[in-house]
Amino acid sequence: MMQRGAVFIAVDLSHIIGKIASRGAKRQITKTMFHRFCHEAEYYPTLSRLPLHMRMKLDLIGVKISLKDWLSISFAERTVLCHLPCASDEEKAVLTAYLDFLSQKYRGVPVQMTEIMDSALWEQSLVPEPVREKSAEAGVVTTNEWLGWPSHQRYALYKTAISKSQPEAFADVLDELRQKRKLATGT
Repeated sequence: MMQRGAVFIAVDLSHIIGKIASRGAKRQITKTMFHRFCHEAEYYPTLSRLPLHMRMKLDLIGVKISLKDWLSISFAERTVLCHLPCASDEEKAVLTAYLDFLSQKYRGVPVQMTEIMDSALWEQSLVPEPVREKSAEAGVVTTNEWLGWPSHQRYALYKTAISKSQPEAFADVLDELRQKRKLATGT
């Protein structure tokens, strides 16, 4: 259906895209905006579950959405949400506003707010008690390991350590992080 008065012009942008792509190949982008974990791999093609990294963003902005709410959002919009940054106050405000917009669009109600989770729970230099307790069977997470993992990986361990709905995910995340560390350090 075409809007009245709208004019669409076809433009070939392949030469511009080629230039941008060649520039991108010359410099390496090191900041990943959507961190993925192996135990969630089956859900990534459709984003049929809330990925851990997206849960971290929701916890950091104090937004609560159910799986039903998540699935009511289009796949394209879920993909955008997963890739949106959430580090600065401005980025958090934009993410919150976008989630509110989507909630209004698909559910007709404002997004549900909850208490913001303090990142100090996984940013601290000491291994949090839930992680230490949960890792006892597989070899307690050491302070060196903990400090060697970036924030999103520490969050994943912390979140899965306190999870009541997916207790088995902790061992999967811990194994993955230890394997990655082995590959990176050769030890």
